[in-house]
Amino acid sequence: MILLRNLRRHAMPLGLAGALLWSAPAHAEPLQTETVRVSASRVEKELLDVPMAVSVMTEEEIKTSPAATVGGLLQDIPGVQVVNSGAQGLKRISIRGESPNRVLILIDGQKIAENKSMDGTALLIDPAMIERIEVIKGPASVLYGSEALGGVVNIITKKGGKKPIQGQITTSYNGSTRGFAESLSLFGGYEGFKYRATGANTYQHNLSTPDGEARHSKFKQQSGSAFLSYDFSPNFTAGGMYEQFYSEIMSGDTSSPNFFVDISPWERKKAAVFAEAKDVAFFLPRLRLDAFWQHSRKKMLNHVEVAEAPMSMLMDNHANNKNEQWGASLQSDWNIGENNYLIAGYEFNRDGLDATTDTDTKTVIKPNPMVTMTTLTDKHYKYKGYMDTHALFALMESKLPWDFTLSYGVRQTWVQSHMGTAEGWQRVKKSPAYNPVFGDIDAGTAGDNWESHPVFNVSLMWQGIDDLTLRAGFSQGFRVPNLQEKYVISSMGGGTVNPNPDLTPEKSNTWELGARYSAFGLNLDLTGFYTVAEDYISSQQTGNNIYFYKNVSQAKTHGVEFSGSYDLPYGFTPYIDLTWMKRQFDNGNYKTWKTGTPEWTGRTGVRALYPVNESLDVIGDAYIRFATKNEQESGSARTMYSNSSWTTANAMMGVKFGDSKQYAVVGEVLNIFNQKYALGTGESIYEPGVHANIKVSVEF
Repeated sequence: MILLRNLRRHAMPLGLAGALLWSAPAHAEPLQTETVRVSASRVEKELLDVPMAVSVMTEEEIKTSPAATVGGLLQDIPGVQVVNSGAQGLKRISIRGESPNRVLILIDGQKIAENKSMDGTALLIDPAMIERIEVIKGPASVLYGSEALGGVVNIITKKGGKKPIQGQITTSYNGSTRGFAESLSLFGGYEGFKYRATGANTYQHNLSTPDGEARHSKFKQQSGSAFLSYDFSPNFTAGGMYEQFYSEIMSGDTSSPNFFVDISPWERKKAAVFAEAKDVAFFLPRLRLDAFWQHSRKKMLNHVEVAEAPMSMLMDNHANNKNEQWGASLQSDWNIGENNYLIAGYEFNRDGLDATTDTDTKTVIKPNPMVTMTTLTDKHYKYKGYMDTHALFALMESKLPWDFTLSYGVRQTWVQSHMGTAEGWQRVKKSPAYNPVFGDIDAGTAGDNWESHPVFNVSLMWQGIDDLTLRAGFSQGFRVPNLQEKYVISSMGGGTVNPNPDLTPEKSNTWELGARYSAFGLNLDLTGFYTVAEDYISSQQTGNNIYFYKNVSQAKTHGVEFSGSYDLPYGFTPYIDLTWMKRQFDNGNYKTWKTGTPEWTGRTGVRALYPVNESLDVIGDAYIRFATKNEQESGSARTMYSNSSWTTANAMMGVKFGDSKQYAVVGEVLNIFNQKYALGTGESIYEPGVHANIKVSVEF
């Protein structure tokens, strides 16, 4: 009802905005978009032929979006929730209600490791580097392994060009943070060589919300990349690339002004090489080898102040976490007879962790005006370990009679988790003498553990009608506990969570029914799903602010994801992206449907693309975003967090011009009615109030 009231209230201004944006001449014809191709199934094919729920953020959509982060690009995809963790520069992704640490983040098919985090992997790449983003919804562990329990975000970076020298320059301004972003890219291709070099920079100030300025929300990012490949023949290509991403991020809390997290820096460096051979033999159409090295480093200050008479406390936690990765994969594609296509491969990945944490605590107790007692406590923790992952996978696609296609696959994964160093000490000084007392403290445990886990999937597609695909599928997912959950004591955020070396992998089973149709200007994509997950790793309270990881939780999730659009005459395209989802969580002590997942989320509106002439296009979009009430019940006391339903009105207009439409100017006004809302629960900061953004890009 709240959504309907908001729609009625906004109907007239939205109609006026649409009329102003699109007074298109009567002779305009619908524009046909290019076929969307994806590599979600580890081989590139048309979206209609992919046997899973996949959404794609295309290069053109990224080009016209002024979003400063990857999270901003993904926020409207059905089934996806953006989690900002109290920081605009640190967005994470939840898929189908699964927390971000159950979503696998890949860049060019290679994962970003995060072995010491309770929040999951962040999106450490600038939008200027990205060609497209593929989001697989639901378990994809057969193809991509551990952490793909909820889904996969695969970010494909830009590579070379078609002309010897090409380039792109972009600059944008974000009115909610009074911040600028710039990028420069030089690329091309000549006699078998392809190359690209890109640099990007953004600085965003504290966020402006309807509740005022969000303290501790500013961030900056700097990144660069280089790519080079050579076609030794029409059927053999080899190349390599290097990426570097640097960020400084502040994170705050709407209810605790004396709490903040300062991550300075959070950086990622990556070097990768590849070689790909095509049509090796009539039975071997493709053979590809990839290898990479990746290093990520996060220095973090967690600052907490508490002042409740007669005691006050000041605590600073300093963490310096380093993740070093080495990985390689070999994939081979096989034609087995006329009707069977097999993808088989091997993957190895080593995720190394080298982390230190220092905690400085000052506690002052003043029982009366004449007495002050002060305690200074310094704690130091050091950890060094690694996770080695070996995996064999195979996926077969078989053409059956009557236009059916059967896909079925298996992955066997072996993981060795090893913590060689887990040690800690503390120094305590008390007034008035301040004589230090030294001693060892519990820092977790060293240890070594092997896990072996198989997963399966199967799907059946029917394509007996042109441009229509019906599918039914079953898929399994799993997630191996990371080093922190097994071996590392965590004390960030005011509580202490103890590790458990006996943890086992989390598991899930998902059933899906889906349909896709694309023809005559009509595009429809509908998926219904039901997921049963078990052996979730959950922190169980064992004392005052003391917790312990256990495999005790489970969840059941069901929902429907829908995307639809229709190209009308005169350049108009009404569209809708909609998710309905219900999720029940059971932590072993109680069950609840209040899991922080809104029942309804979506975006709907009308966009337009009108070619004025051969050198000028006018584009526009008027739309609303909405979500129903968001409630979360958690903790032994079953504490309730909630955010109200919200609806925002938004409008965008732009032009593309030049001989080859190489210039683009896009402006947008978001949250036109200054709606006060938050995407998450509890600690989340409010989203921006009414503001304008603009983006200018030039290609040459």
